[in-house]
Amino acid sequence: MNDKELSLLFHPSGRTGHGHPGETVGAVATRAGVPLAQPCGGAGVCGKCRVLPAAGANFLDEVTETERERLGPHLLAEGVRLACCARLEGSGEVTVMDDVAAANLQILGSIGTEPIGDWDGGRTGCGVAVDLGTTSVVCCLADLERGEILDVDSFLNPQVVFGDDVLSRIAYASSEREGLSRLRDVVTNALDRGIRAMAERSGRRTEDIGRIVVAGNTVMEHLLLGVSPKSIGRSPYRPTFLKYPPVPAADLGIHIHPDGLVHLIPNVAGYVGGDIVSGATALAMDESPSLRLLVDVGTNSEIVLGDRDSLLCCAAAAGPAFEGARIQCGMRAESGAIERVRLAPDGRGIEYETVRDAPPRGICGSGLVDAVALLLHQGIIDRSGRFTMTEGSGQRWFDPRFSKDDRGMVRFLLADHGDRPLFITQKDVREVQLAVGAIRVGAEVLLERRGVAMDDVDEILLAGAFGNYIHVENAMAIGLLPPFPPDRVRSVRNSSGLGACKALASE
Repeated sequence: MNDKELSLLFHPSGRTGHGHPGETVGAVATRAGVPLAQPCGGAGVCGKCRVLPAAGANFLDEVTETERERLGPHLLAEGVRLACCARLEGSGEVTVMDDVAAANLQILGSIGTEPIGDWDGGRTGCGVAVDLGTTSVVCCLADLERGEILDVDSFLNPQVVFGDDVLSRIAYASSEREGLSRLRDVVTNALDRGIRAMAERSGRRTEDIGRIVVAGNTVMEHLLLGVSPKSIGRSPYRPTFLKYPPVPAADLGIHIHPDGLVHLIPNVAGYVGGDIVSGATALAMDESPSLRLLVDVGTNSEIVLGDRDSLLCCAAAAGPAFEGARIQCGMRAESGAIERVRLAPDGRGIEYETVRDAPPRGICGSGLVDAVALLLHQGIIDRSGRFTMTEGSGQRWFDPRFSKDDRGMVRFLLADHGDRPLFITQKDVREVQLAVGAIRVGAEVLLERRGVAMDDVDEILLAGAFGNYIHVENAMAIGLLPPFPPDRVRSVRNSSGLGACKALASE
């Protein structure tokens, strides 16, 4: 590689990154801490790391075939590039079009609906429970002597700039020099800031905090400790550790009591982590006479079936569709994301709601479920998921909403606000079908292994933010959940965080 150092100024953050000829804009942005969205971790799959070079500038290489496929002729004509593909040939300036909107993310901050339970007495000081999610992090500061939650702090996991899902982060940690240490440092620094903020708001000193309990999936726990997760990303997917001894917080750069320790909830396997263990424990599934199915929908969806007789668990590779990745107009549940979709009262149109009632910018997971269910119910797609577009028809209310994109793919207009219409494409429907299929197969496998049917299940529990915001009947309509009485489906909110709090409460 040419050793000549180049500089790249990013707008609107004003940050300057440095790189060498041949490096991608995305790599320079990541190293410089620029909040540039790279949902697929720079794999060239999602097309959502768009940047706009300064007008008239010529410091990037030729447009790649991937960019032609992902951007289309109109955006290319405007000069738009993908940060994961565009490589430096000189210094210049770019404007980030797809940023990581941390301040606008809709995070499920409450820890659940179950009581924390009895707190072991005889302890003084404070402790912190952490739900370390792939997308978001929730921290709870507790008074251990009085047995109460003092404050909650939640924020976007800063590792998202390295990729939205765990596989992207495994790839980054394994392939980039100092990638593992960067992933560790950004999250430990964020935890340190969050803990400091909670202590200040609660009138406590960080030195009063003697214990931190963390519940995270297997990859997140590895990255927190700076342990390579490379083995989790390849067959037979065995992690370096399942259970790890308590770690001095000071070793992780987290400033609490000098003797304070960080405890990790144990994992079960490479893709069955401490988060689902924490959730199942918080809900006392191992003590209940009722047979319950716990579903935590995500890129790696974890499912638990059980009661006091036995617990069975599996992970389903649902993919990132419900996180907004690989969906043309998909996005996280941030300001402007369509989160609810329904048929208009007159039966001839579409109504929608957005996060924070902001103008629509894209569609998040709960909105995507609603949209596909509506398309199916109205006959806009058939049971196979294929659009029913008929050339020159125009007789049905929705026919004018059909069109084809620059590559000839059928799409359906969901919302038209301003200069960026939002569509659901045929490919989007296929991505949803893949996710739905993975989760349903996971549940069916557990039922078969237990030797029961859905009729034998007493309750379905939906965990996490997606489970909290999802419309249950629509989830059943598209097959995401099996047919089941809706009144026996319950959101348990942040059960992982609740489990971490219960672990903190116990000696």
